[in-house]
Amino acid sequence: MLVQEIDYDYLSTRTKFKYKNGDDKTKATARMRIKKDSLIWFSLTPGVGIEAARGRITKDSLILVDRINKEYYAFSFAELSAQYNFQFSYNLFQSVLIGDLPIPRRKGDQVVKKGNNQVIIQTEGPLKINNTIGPKTARLENLYASTSESLNTLEIKYGEFKPLNEKAFANKALMILTYFTEGKKQQATVDIEHNRVQIEDSSLSFPFSIPDRYTLHK
Repeated sequence: MLVQEIDYDYLSTRTKFKYKNGDDKTKATARMRIKKDSLIWFSLTPGVGIEAARGRITKDSLILVDRINKEYYAFSFAELSAQYNFQFSYNLFQSVLIGDLPIPRRKGDQVVKKGNNQVIIQTEGPLKINNTIGPKTARLENLYASTSESLNTLEIKYGEFKPLNEKAFANKALMILTYFTEGKKQQATVDIEHNRVQIEDSSLSFPFSIPDRYTLHK
């Protein structure tokens, strides 16, 4: 089965995010830069034209610098996974943004037909991922991940596909994380809309530092 993936080394976007988790709601515009399979850099502007936060996601951690409150957040993926009782990884974040498979294709992957779509079923440790591939786009159109360690699930719905270097690229994505806290069902959503996506011909810079006067948020 042919699954088309975006061919790039460096990619940049201008993206709108809407985050909701219970009564907690945030929306922002982000400038993003990605070095494939290595680094995701982003700068968040809440709408007043001033950078409110800057972040960096690497293979082992996520760091967010809050310029408004002069503090920073730092999580290893082990800590982030423990907080939500769900296995997060750099590849999963990259998949959310780019729409490529979070795990490279392997010979042991199960492929089943569902309507006109095909579903690639992948497992990694306790994580099971159902990747639904659309017949017209030959791209990931839905991702559903579950874990044997809890009832928590992650679903990503991709839409509004447009050509990017002759491949279909999803300009919209909706991420839904369902998790349980003290037996109570919770849901966090992130609505993503890419306004500009560009594959870069040359390497990008990823300016990032934590000022000495900033404190670690605990």
